[in-house]
Amino acid sequence: MAFSYLLLSFTLHLITSYASEEWCYEIRASETCKVPSEWKDVSENCGQNKQSPIDVITHNAEFDSKLEPFKFEGYDQLKNLKLKNNGHSAQLELDSAMKISGGGLSGTYTATQLHFHWGSKDKPGSEHHLNGAKFPIELHIVHQQVARSEPSGGSTATGGLAVLGFFFTEGKDNEHYTNLIGALSSIVNLGNTTTISDVKLKDLIPAEEELTLFYRYEGSLTTPLCNETVTWTVFPTTIELGKSQIDAFYTNLKYIDGKLMTENFRPIQKLNERTIYTSGVDAILPYSGYLLISLLVFYLTSEGSASTLNSC
Repeated sequence: MAFSYLLLSFTLHLITSYASEEWCYEIRASETCKVPSEWKDVSENCGQNKQSPIDVITHNAEFDSKLEPFKFEGYDQLKNLKLKNNGHSAQLELDSAMKISGGGLSGTYTATQLHFHWGSKDKPGSEHHLNGAKFPIELHIVHQQVARSEPSGGSTATGGLAVLGFFFTEGKDNEHYTNLIGALSSIVNLGNTTTISDVKLKDLIPAEEELTLFYRYEGSLTTPLCNETVTWTVFPTTIELGKSQIDAFYTNLKYIDGKLMTENFRPIQKLNERTIYTSGVDAILPYSGYLLISLLVFYLTSEGSASTLNSC
């Protein structure tokens, strides 16, 4: 009898957990959950000053020579990985053999999962913006800092996260995404999972030589609890997907209430006193070039005006 009671209690707990939510996205503002503007009521972190996402304004970025190229470990290994509907995204569980270092990071970080943010037929869905521009989809690869050994024989783990952000653009079909996108129809409802075979993480992102230019800032998780423990890296080199591949993200998965999972992104947050850094001076040159040309035109125009006045 006691076991039956415990089983019933556990079942009721699961039903209750799956039937209600503390927070949700703006698209579901009519529901009983709290939308982004109210997330600070879910966690006070969501109302702090280093929140993500942000609009990355490239010409305001400061060059940082410490932002050397990343070192990717295990990204080229074939793995069988679990894809699931976590209630607000499609999430792929990653293997601990996948690690990153370099890139101005302090130590090594182990990959834990990747997930996507997308829009709808009428609205792009990237969380970060790039010079005010928004993209159809954004990919986040989440890494946890590896504990560092101490001289005393112990270890230190800061709990810090390093997240790599990539934008998607519409173009030709991307064969490297065929299996992942095809699997979305198998994780329609909350809690659904499926396994994708022979996934090579390096194939899902731009080539390594295209990842030397990036933007860096300190921020937070983009969902509650909004912890400000994230070192963000945003890459301007985009990933191309075909139209039908992009459409698959917002026409397959469903939220907890059975409605299509669309527009699962947090609005842009204020930069406040933070600085955005860049790994390449090339990112600043276009704007600097524009200023230089403007000054040159002004100088030549002024010279011309002075010559005209002198000849009068």
